[in-house]
Amino acid sequence: MKITRIGVGLAVVCAALFPVCGRGESPDRAVALTLAVELAEAEQHESSAVEWRRLALSEPAPSARGAYFWMAAWEYGQATNLDVVSPLLGRAEETAPELESQALLLRAECAWKQGQQEASVFYWRAVADNPRVSPETKQYAMTKLAAAYVRSGKPADARTVLDTVATNQADTRLTAIRDYEQGHDRRPLVGGILGIVPGLGYAYSGEYANGLRSLLLNGLFIFGMVDTAGDDEWGAFAVISFFEVTWFTGSIYGGVDAAQRYNERRLNECMNDVQGQASFEPEFGKLPVISLKFAF
Repeated sequence: MKITRIGVGLAVVCAALFPVCGRGESPDRAVALTLAVELAEAEQHESSAVEWRRLALSEPAPSARGAYFWMAAWEYGQATNLDVVSPLLGRAEETAPELESQALLLRAECAWKQGQQEASVFYWRAVADNPRVSPETKQYAMTKLAAAYVRSGKPADARTVLDTVATNQADTRLTAIRDYEQGHDRRPLVGGILGIVPGLGYAYSGEYANGLRSLLLNGLFIFGMVDTAGDDEWGAFAVISFFEVTWFTGSIYGGVDAAQRYNERRLNECMNDVQGQASFEPEFGKLPVISLKFAF
């Protein structure tokens, strides 16, 4: 009887001191989860990723372990430490195969950030074609797929994608693609040739202020060359000629760069109009279930 009473007393003390044990979650894991979330919210992404990895390694349930690996990959992606993302996503999918679509989303985002156009198109298409994803996930994937096609130089394919999800014919994303298709890029070679006339290469790409600056500077140095040559000041002539060669070649290269900048601006404006404010983030309050919140 005495032993029985002691056992009951110990059980009561344990229940009082460790109430979370009955719910299947240790106090240490609860603290680690809170820390990982707080670090993420404070935008200390590398530190948060480390905590998510620790949680994954100590989590016995496969679904939760996969979710924590996914969260670690997400935080590393936020920190632009992209080389670590793919291996972690592989572990997340291996542990919890139901995270396939969420893993594809992150793979697509990483490929996009790394400038891997073909890979990003592949992953966005895989998400969009998955019949098990939510309507919001599909809409997001289609939007990003269209932007990826624009970035790959395939605006017609982007328009085809958006035709399936556009709400009306006046959809601003479709308008942006049509405007891009109707516009014309600037040819860097032409910009360089026009740059032989100081300022004209810049003006070809719409950089009129740079064109005027180039014209004035070259004109000033050419005037200095003529003036010093007329006065037989050959030392000053040599110095001024050296700087004029610099400014003149700068006008040629400037015409090439201005054309490239023009094309890049035009492309980025179209991509930004197509994808708008599309983004997603995990909902921390629903962990260890990976639930994504989308914005458009």
